[in-house]
Amino acid sequence: MVRENTLGRRLQPEEMLEALRDADAVLAGVEPYSSELLAALPRLRCISRCGVGTDAIDLKAAQRLNIKVLTTGDEVVEPVAQMTVAMILALARNIPLHYAEFHAGLWLKRTAYLLSEWTIGLIGFGRIGRRVESYLRVFGARALVYDPYITLSQLSSGTRFCSLGEVLSESDLISIHAARSRSDGPIIGRAEIASMKRGSRIVNTARSYLVDEAALHEALKSGQLSAAALDVFDSEPYAGSLGQLPQVLCTPHVASLTRASRVAMELHCAMNVVDFFGRELYQDQQAESVDFKKDGKKPYYEK
Repeated sequence: MVRENTLGRRLQPEEMLEALRDADAVLAGVEPYSSELLAALPRLRCISRCGVGTDAIDLKAAQRLNIKVLTTGDEVVEPVAQMTVAMILALARNIPLHYAEFHAGLWLKRTAYLLSEWTIGLIGFGRIGRRVESYLRVFGARALVYDPYITLSQLSSGTRFCSLGEVLSESDLISIHAARSRSDGPIIGRAEIASMKRGSRIVNTARSYLVDEAALHEALKSGQLSAAALDVFDSEPYAGSLGQLPQVLCTPHVASLTRASRVAMELHCAMNVVDFFGRELYQDQQAESVDFKKDGKKPYYEK
């Protein structure tokens, strides 16, 4: 039996227990799966996340309870990379400010930048970060990379691997592509923003908590940062003060939401569950096969 969420919105934590009480598997979005919830779902054996992030899932609890967590990482690379580059271009050409001023009845012309004038820092250099860097090379941008898990052999010619301090102090724009636990805190807080070039910019299409929202707001108000583009927020739907600043481009967590990628993600998400239970069935049958052969019998699926 398949049970569908027909509410047209994300389930709230207090609704999830009832919705998942008899579930063997769940096709998950970004709703939270706490250790308490997982412990209260004894039948649950598989969480297939439609997306790549697993921050909303208590992975240690899932492992302890033998619940498999699967993702659809391949499908998000292209749409998120394209969205990131679109945001970088929007900030380079002052599009958020032009848009706000035009709709306020103002006709102001602001001198913009070519990406070839900029040094762009990438924090995180996994599949999405590497794709973004490949696109930036087309525009002639100089890229600096910080990622403690990469090797120099993974860098393209003209892209430099740096310390976090170097990336922050030398870049005209920082783009976040890191994976890090919420409990580890932000990568960019007040101290890191203070070390950035005055008037530089931040793009975040990864995880909201990697950038301290309060510190970001202060820096944008003071002019330490001139602009930001954000697709992820600590509280969603977001209604906070960053959305009131004309130099901030805000989008409602849609970086991976394109027609082609969404279809592919949802299909992959469903197939993860099918494959998971298919493998379990195969393993069970193999075990039965051994038992049958001990008795000299041929199992039914070998007929």
